[in-house]
This record gives sequence, structure tokens and C-alpha cells, in this order.
Amino acid sequence: MMAQREAGAEAFLRAAGWGDAARADLAGDASARAYLRLTRGDGAQAILMLAPVAEVAERDSLAAFLRVGAHLRALGLSAPEVTAVDAAAGLVLIEDLGDGTLARLLVEDRTAARDAYGVMAAEVLPHLARAALPDWVARPDAAAQAGMIDLTLGLLPDAGAVADLRPALAAALARLCPGPPVLALRDCHGDNLIWLPQRHGAERVGLLDHQDAVALPLGYDLASMIDDPRRDLPEGWREALIGDFAAAMDLPVAEVEARVAILSLLRNLRILGIFHRLATRLGKPSYRAFLPRTGALIDRAVAHPALSGLRAPVAGLRAQSAGWAA
Repeated sequence: MMAQREAGAEAFLRAAGWGDAARADLAGDASARAYLRLTRGDGAQAILMLAPVAEVAERDSLAAFLRVGAHLRALGLSAPEVTAVDAAAGLVLIEDLGDGTLARLLVEDRTAARDAYGVMAAEVLPHLARAALPDWVARPDAAAQAGMIDLTLGLLPDAGAVADLRPALAAALARLCPGPPVLALRDCHGDNLIWLPQRHGAERVGLLDHQDAVALPLGYDLASMIDDPRRDLPEGWREALIGDFAAAMDLPVAEVEARVAILSLLRNLRILGIFHRLATRLGKPSYRAFLPRTGALIDRAVAHPALSGLRAPVAGLRAQSAGWAA
């Protein structure tokens, strides 16, 4: 099967005009996708994405990547251009946006990183929020949004002991996140955002790994970006970015802070289970290192005054999952 796929990839690249390009492996993500950077003799570069398509869910994920990317580009945002596709084989040739992830900039160039995060908060996410939702996007209600933590609950020794957490989350989401939903990329964090300073306006940040986009409350991607279990933002940035977003959306800062608290809690309760499963059941033990920070983000979020009613069930969940980081 591997030899057959390699032969298919070679034919695909030849047909696309990249058959003679040099190839270099790129670091993957938590998915089963793989990536190769292609460099032709004339210096042109592209990325070959090799996506698994054996299962229906995998084929649907690839279709979503293509559909969401086309939507983002139509909005004037910098999702990678797609040059060639063989959906049946899981082969996609896409634009190479470079290596300037926001995660890398945080380590190598704090000034550029602050500019990039600022563009995301003040321009990219507000631009997405103002755009009409496409007809095809899923629109989960508050109860379904709260169900995002079911994965984590299913890994607990006694999920019944915290059975009141999910309905309490749904009630808090409905209360603190009024108004219509917006398109949320969901995996909106420093590894999936590329700084493109040569471009203009909201186009200055490249958007990767966007196939899981759904309609969620305003502020979800902001919470994802600034409360990232993989890394800490420098002192003061979180508050400033909330302020940038609030100003761009003409909202009170206190309202955005409350939104970020409940949405960060929701997201990181889910991530707690995802990272534990990756570390234990899916053979990726490096994800265990992120669990203490994930727990700290959960604790900070639930400490917000608007979430006082969630503290008891969250504490119960935290007690049951305390050994996951060991």
C-alpha cells in the first residue's frame, strides 16, 4: 500500500509540474497528515500534503479543508492557495507560506510576534466575525458546544460524579455569549498561524489547519490563541490582545473577558482529554508535557467571577484527572 501511494504521489507531482522538485519532510501535527516541502530548480516552493483517506471521516476532513480554505480566500484572508488536488488519493499541492509561525516568532523575534498577534486580534478575527456564515457550516447550540468536553468526561474514572458540569457549561455559554455565532477556525494557535509581513491588512497572517471550522460564539478563536496550552504569552500581551479585539468589535472589555473565560474553559477542558489520549493511547507521549499548563488555564478561566457556579464540578474533574500529567 505504501509503495502504491508513493507511486501515485510521484505521478501526481509530475502532472502538476513538480516531479523534479527536491523534497524535505516538515514537522507534522497531532493528525495523521504528513507534509513535504518541495523546492524546484528555479527556487519555487510548494507544500505537498498527504492526507489519510481510508476512512469516511478522513475523506470528509480533506473535503472540509478544501472547502474552508476556499471560503477564507474568498474573504480575502491568507489560507494557502491550492494548486492541484487528487482527493481520492489524499494528495494536495498547496502554497508554501513559509516557516514564520507565531510560535517560532515568540522565540526568535518578540517584536514581530507582538505585531502578528495584534493583527490576528484586531484585524483577522474581527474580519471573520463580520463575514456572513456560509450555508454549509455546522451551527451547534450551547448544549452541543458543551458536549465538546464529552471526550474528556469519557476518560474519567467516574464521569457520573461531575454529571452537572456539562449542563452548567451550556447555561454559562448561553448567558455569557449572546448574539449570533461566527466562523471559528478552532485550532487557532501559534503553530497554525504564519506571519506574512509583506502582505497587507488581515492578509498578513496565514491560516493553516482550518478543516475543523464551525460556527461558535464570538471570541472562541481569540481564547484559543491567547490561552494556548503549548506556550505562554509574554506578560501583558493577553490583556492587551483582549483589548485590541474588544476595540475592533466595539465591545466592552469586561464582556470580552467573560467570553474568553467561558470559551477558554470549554476549549481547555476538551484539550485536557485530547492531550491525555494522545499521550497514552495514540503513542505521542510528548503531549503529556502540555497537561500541567492546560490544567492551569482551566483553573484561571474558572476563577473568573462570572463562572463561580462552575467551580465545584470543574474541581471534581480536575481531581479525577490530576494523575494524567504524571
